[in-house]
Amino acid sequence: MDLVDCEKKGFVRKVNVDEGLVKSLIEMSKLKEKVVNESNVNEENVSVYVSLAYDSLKEILDCVCLMNGYKVMSHVCVGVVLKNLFKNFNFEDFDRMRWIRNSINYYGEKVEFDQGKELINNIFKMKKELFEKFLIKYK
Repeated sequence: MDLVDCEKKGFVRKVNVDEGLVKSLIEMSKLKEKVVNESNVNEENVSVYVSLAYDSLKEILDCVCLMNGYKVMSHVCVGVVLKNLFKNFNFEDFDRMRWIRNSINYYGEKVEFDQGKELINNIFKMKKELFEKFLIKYK
């Protein structure tokens, strides 16, 4: 899917920047990351925390889209918009994270502990990079 497809299907629309919404999403994203970092992540629950970490990242991705005038209603299209806005956006890593999160949330699949811990670290690394590059004024 490309940006034109996302727009035609109604998954992407142009909006005015809503700084209040951006601040709220950042606050929720930070809270979710804090919960993951302060939790006892183990083999039994790692999949739950991968999903929560991804949600934290998704909120930052939504903020970056909003700051550039886009409201995006599809996880795939978030990646497409960011790929179009920023040539250095690592769409492949994001798409892998999205796919694994969807496997957990929609198909009940579990991830192995080591894979889950690595995913959580990579998700928060991507989140930090995006925040520092595009949203630092909200620190």
